[in-house]
Amino acid sequence: MSTLEHAPESSFLFYTGNGSDKVYQAHLRQKEAGWVVDYGNGPRGGTLRTGTKTATPIAYEAARKIYDKLVREKTSGGYTPDQSGTLYTASDLAGRKSGELPQLPTAITEEEAERLLSDSAWGLQRKEDGENRILICEGTTIRGTNRRGLFVDIPQHWVGPTSNGRTIIPGEHVGDRFKAFDLLEFMGQDYRPMPYLERFNQLEKITRDIPWLDVIPLDLTTEAKRRRAEWIRFADGEGLVYKRLDAPFETGRSENSLKSKFTETATCLVLRQNAQRSVAVGLRDDTGAMIDLGNVTIPPSEALPAVGSLVEVRYLYRFDGGKFEQPVFKMPRPDMIEEAAVLSQVTRIKVRGDSESSEHAAEEEAEESAEGNRPRG
Repeated sequence: MSTLEHAPESSFLFYTGNGSDKVYQAHLRQKEAGWVVDYGNGPRGGTLRTGTKTATPIAYEAARKIYDKLVREKTSGGYTPDQSGTLYTASDLAGRKSGELPQLPTAITEEEAERLLSDSAWGLQRKEDGENRILICEGTTIRGTNRRGLFVDIPQHWVGPTSNGRTIIPGEHVGDRFKAFDLLEFMGQDYRPMPYLERFNQLEKITRDIPWLDVIPLDLTTEAKRRRAEWIRFADGEGLVYKRLDAPFETGRSENSLKSKFTETATCLVLRQNAQRSVAVGLRDDTGAMIDLGNVTIPPSEALPAVGSLVEVRYLYRFDGGKFEQPVFKMPRPDMIEEAAVLSQVTRIKVRGDSESSEHAAEEEAEESAEGNRPRG
């Protein structure tokens, strides 16, 4: 497996100008004792033409330079990571450490979530279905980071008024919008030790006139929290986030930020591409062995993920010792590293035994047999 310093990385880029609708993929990955940079390009939803920028595996540092240069060339030429065609910045800092790491919510059970609805020490927010971002605003410059603390390109229209001192705002990047939920610094003042409710109230005040930014509402009363939870579930939302109102900010996995998801998701490694616009995905178990979790169909509007890349998959549950039930492709995850693709993510497991499960198992095995007999894409 790769180290944190030498991690595989993929970029999925789109171009919709001049009547075109094209996709470009770039992949930095391990091969044998070295690293390679591969690419694919073609019409969106069609078959991609693939190739490599490295004829043989080379050292990571050399491959990284080739990969970064390739991505910069494509983004400066009009390609964008956003499927809508939103243009992004092309910062030379992309991929470098920012020094800022996010707070990550800890998963809780439905019973625990129900208890927090009536606990006045906790507020409730919608769990947005985007990518974790921290915005660092200095003067007229705004930079973004991902959940690994690395600088990433952000939409060009994310600009704001000149500010004195540094302002740091965590949130989620959803489409071409920024969904803010916290405030770490404002005008050079450190807000991290302050209670969350105080940070949130200040966040609402300072962001009212930013057209591309939305503050995720925070509900405080039992009635308001229940109403919000019911609305999010009815709207087929991903889930809820509970924030302890008197807690200071802390990086990493936190017990002061908790999440309750309505559907299960997992970050998976792409094991192979199949003929019918699907990919096989897998996760590593505690021994390091790769477990095949089945095939996931890729929509025609999405680029076919490369082998070795990471994708987010939504599923109903996993059969004990088997594969995902009703897996659905959500998005590529270039912001994650291979070490995240572990089986311990999967907690919703169904034991086979009833007639329905047995019947489904037979159907599943038949489908897998048919899939295995098809030529690989």
